[in-house]
Amino acid sequence: MSTLVHDLRYALRALRRTPGFTAAAVAALALGIGATTTIFTVMNGVLLRPLQYEAPDRLVNIWNDLGQGAQSLPAVSPLDFRDYKERSRTIENFAAAAEGNVANLRGNLTGEGEPERADVVTVTANFFPLLGVRPLLGRQFQPEEEVVNGPHVVMLSYRLWQRRYAADPSLVGKTIQIDGVAHEVVGILPRNFTLQLPKEAFQVTDGDLWAPIQFDYGQPLPRNLTFFTVFGRLAPKVTMEQAQAEMNLIAEQFRSEFKEHAASNLRIRAVPLHYDVVKHARPALLVLLGAVGMVLLIACANVANLLLVRGTTRQAEFALRTALGASRGAMIRQVLSESLLLALAGGGLGLGITLGALEVLRRLHPANLPRLADVRMDGTVLLFTVVICAVTSVLFGLVPALRAAATDPQEHLKSGGRGGSAGDRRRARSLLIVAEVALSVVLLVGAGLLIRSFIALQRVDPGYDGSDVLTFELSMPSGKYPGGAPRRAFFRELREKLAALPGVTTVGLVSQLPLTGSGPLSPFAYNEETARNFESVTADGRNISPEYFEAMDAKLLAGRTFTYQDSIGTPPVIIVDETLAKLAWPGQNAVGKQLQLAPTGDPNAFSEVVGVVEPMRQHDLTRDMLHQIYYPIGQGTPTNMTFVVETTLDPASLIPTVRRTVNEMDPDLPLSRLTPMSTYLTEGQAHARFSLVLMSVLGAVALLLTAVGVFGVMSYSVSQRTREFGIRLALGEDPRHTRLNVVMGGMRLVLISIAIGLVGSLLVTRLIVGLLYHVSPADPVTFAGIGVLLGGVALLACYLPARRATRVDPALALRSE
Repeated sequence: MSTLVHDLRYALRALRRTPGFTAAAVAALALGIGATTTIFTVMNGVLLRPLQYEAPDRLVNIWNDLGQGAQSLPAVSPLDFRDYKERSRTIENFAAAAEGNVANLRGNLTGEGEPERADVVTVTANFFPLLGVRPLLGRQFQPEEEVVNGPHVVMLSYRLWQRRYAADPSLVGKTIQIDGVAHEVVGILPRNFTLQLPKEAFQVTDGDLWAPIQFDYGQPLPRNLTFFTVFGRLAPKVTMEQAQAEMNLIAEQFRSEFKEHAASNLRIRAVPLHYDVVKHARPALLVLLGAVGMVLLIACANVANLLLVRGTTRQAEFALRTALGASRGAMIRQVLSESLLLALAGGGLGLGITLGALEVLRRLHPANLPRLADVRMDGTVLLFTVVICAVTSVLFGLVPALRAAATDPQEHLKSGGRGGSAGDRRRARSLLIVAEVALSVVLLVGAGLLIRSFIALQRVDPGYDGSDVLTFELSMPSGKYPGGAPRRAFFRELREKLAALPGVTTVGLVSQLPLTGSGPLSPFAYNEETARNFESVTADGRNISPEYFEAMDAKLLAGRTFTYQDSIGTPPVIIVDETLAKLAWPGQNAVGKQLQLAPTGDPNAFSEVVGVVEPMRQHDLTRDMLHQIYYPIGQGTPTNMTFVVETTLDPASLIPTVRRTVNEMDPDLPLSRLTPMSTYLTEGQAHARFSLVLMSVLGAVALLLTAVGVFGVMSYSVSQRTREFGIRLALGEDPRHTRLNVVMGGMRLVLISIAIGLVGSLLVTRLIVGLLYHVSPADPVTFAGIGVLLGGVALLACYLPARRATRVDPALALRSE
């Protein structure tokens, strides 16, 4: 132990004597370690840390696949959910969640404070016990509260309890007004509870109000009407494979017993909940972890080069210590001790970089990154940083340590302090430069491909223009607005008042705004085969007002839009998108055709197509679009509708006026999602932007480190050849020839490195193909551009030392020898 302390003290003194070298090495390591630790912290919080439920590895989410290429969602029909509980033995318990509408709840909070719309989730009584979640205050729901028309009871999220009710513990047992009806607060959920869901679970979100589901299972609903999100817990000693085998058997039974499932070829999947939640983020995070690993290797190569150069200047010291009896092991220990101190200093600064980067990440709040609240510095991250420091100290310190230990004092004295194994040292430095440049090429090509992909994503035509649109959602309480007629009357009056506001050009309504989730899936049939196997093809269904397409600047390709005469009592009409029209009636005019929207034999099974509209991207900007069917608001008015207000002004400037207009019509009706449509378009690019920004930063760091590394090696090479350049210039060599000789010597190595890096990129970029959009992983423009960029930077890094070589005074150079 005393030997280690002595080595560390000596190493600290040695590093203090060369502050420039120490600062450069620590800065390079801080960038590499900081980047690596940041991505690992995110990866640890998102992928590695278990969900904050009891025995989370035994929780599953149930998916239903209906029809080839049709619905594949974590959504189950209530009757299927009931049968799961009766038939399954490998899953010991099932629980379900659904949106508030299932229990006729809209989430409009009134009474104390301003009206507010809260997200409502209805759950079975065993939902929280299945997850292992216990209320912070109060109690769980009781089975008798789950019955139809049961007690009006709710549980509150911690954040709603804090924000609206000032964390008043006496709120438990009291009533609050929801949709104008008194509900007893029976519990407050824990502070750290969030409902973790896969991205596809569009019907349920993490809510602020939780109520018993109170669903009537006696309703004759079709089994393909799926609106329950179902969770299960594996029985003890049951594997995922056994559970899936049983779900396959249950699906086979359903197909033989129920015609809807036979037609759609139902498949049931039990998916581990943790995997389901993070599956979309996993590929990007793994790619980024590999990228920061490359940055760390580049930083290590950079510092190893610095140590090799420094070791050359310390040869006299090493020779003297060897001559005085220092062993080979002592020399290796000494250099590795210096490397360890550098790594620890770089690690300390790297942790500071990580803390700053995590704060920026929380402020950006990328919509595509699940479990962001679980991303934090903890013991695992600190242990990882310590390990990284130890590993990097060996990575960049081992070669210089072995070189130092191999110093022969007699050879050093014979060469007058200039000779020794100079050729070996040059080869080692050259190999490190090759590694640096090649890794930088791979990183920069990856960043370049993501940039090209992001540019392609920005050029995507979503089928509408949301740049001049303000949106907001209203959820109409059934007690105050029973049935469709009162809702339609309110919507029409509000639409007229909004349209009269200064700067407003058009106001439309839609049941589900684009980029905010799927609408109800609408099965349809267009020929004998699809009619016989109804449910085999589905479309995304939306209810709209006659002005909706105009407000969104969507293009009507044929026929007409809806009118207010398309109402209940008139023949059912629909508008379809171009993809559905081409599928059902290729080469024909779809206007006037009849589309089957219900199983054969049902009354009003057919609707007339009155218009064809350009496809609109409803779910995100990259996925293939579902077919789309639009229904007139006059023939069906959902309780939740979104207003789209087209304006010539800045959409955000209308927010106070719109809020006031709604408040004047109904002071107890809160607005939700009051935001410009451009916000959703921006969020639709969040996944691409997140990967792009991080890869670009890593690429820039790699480019900087590589440029510094090449410059440092070339500068050292020039300084070692000062006498040679002095003689050549004294003998009359043209300085331009000298500069060219130095530059060509450096660029020869760089060009070989770039070639190696480009070949490596062809192999590595296949790993990021899932992150690209309309860009080939072997895109020649990107590869050529990165080659030119890195070649230009390296040329500058070689030219500056070359220019210095020609400024050598021959007399001074010769005199110094």
